[in-house]
Amino acid sequence: MLKLLAPLLTSLAAGEVGLVVSRAKQSAAFMAIIAILVTVGFIFLLVAAQISLAEHYGRLNAALMIAGSAFGLAIIAFITMRIASSAARRRQEERAKVDTSTVLTIAALALAPALFRSRALLMLTVPLVALGGLSLAGKKKKRRPRPDPSAGDGI
Repeated sequence: MLKLLAPLLTSLAAGEVGLVVSRAKQSAAFMAIIAILVTVGFIFLLVAAQISLAEHYGRLNAALMIAGSAFGLAIIAFITMRIASSAARRRQEERAKVDTSTVLTIAALALAPALFRSRALLMLTVPLVALGGLSLAGKKKKRRPRPDPSAGDGI
């Protein structure tokens, strides 16, 4: 029965994949056109700002204002990117810790039946499990002490 359905299912999947790929190509083409038009519009907006500022502050000052604004926005974007990447890195590290403990737990559960069959291994396992449980229970996140605001500045 499955041999009869396999060609039908693969043709349906291939058709869906083809539709998704064609939609992605079409979206990419439209997004490229939109990006080019937005870039052209932004360039002319900067030219208009240059002309307007040049009438009030002079050509050199207008150019310096626009360049300074661009550098300022670039610095703000860089700082924002660094903050976001450090937060993502912290989340990834926490996820890795959870994944490691999950794998260790699954491995321990998989080994449990074999360990419980033998009395000698059972006697060895009980202290190890107790030690592992104590080590997991004893792990606490160390916090940095916060300065006491009422202590003053050493006065």
